[in-house]
Amino acid sequence: MKESSKTPAKNPAQKPAPRLSRVIDTLKKKGASEVRVIKAADVIVDERVRLKCQVPICDSYGKNLMCPPYLPSVADFRDALARYDRALIVQLSVPLHRKAKGRTRAVFDPARVLHELINLGERLCFEAGYRFATGLIGGCCRLCETCIALEPEGHCRHPFRARPSMEAMGIDVIGTLEKAKLPLLRFPVQDKVTWTGLILL
Repeated sequence: MKESSKTPAKNPAQKPAPRLSRVIDTLKKKGASEVRVIKAADVIVDERVRLKCQVPICDSYGKNLMCPPYLPSVADFRDALARYDRALIVQLSVPLHRKAKGRTRAVFDPARVLHELINLGERLCFEAGYRFATGLIGGCCRLCETCIALEPEGHCRHPFRARPSMEAMGIDVIGTLEKAKLPLLRFPVQDKVTWTGLILL
């Protein structure tokens, strides 16, 4: 009898090094729902994602320093991404009550928490020896009510905390999550919201 030529499907998750395990444990203790190590090559970049910043035009386009057109081109980001070996996907899932007041706020408040987790994770990875660690958040930067981008000759108020989103850099978040077999943000949002960020290593 011939042996089957089929090989078992590989788990897209990568085994974390001990120094990364400590980062993962800390992020989970701080509230992250999921932290997964993947190959940087499994981060999907697609020019059509950046196109969706303009068609239809996003409210933050040209009004947020962490959004296009202030960011590197998709081509430049793809070149930089190719120099990375691995990445950490960080997710935060929060249950929602369908009829709760302030539902919009309930959807977007966790994005700020994710932003803090990405900042923390990036710092911890840098301290662990990943000197080019770079964090990307989910959705636009919301550190300020009004971004300094709307003021003449304005400079970011929080240069060490502000980070662009995965989408703003041209990352196909849904495709990347599907490849990693991780939960997706479903539209329309119903009983749970999931925000996703990335730390390149």
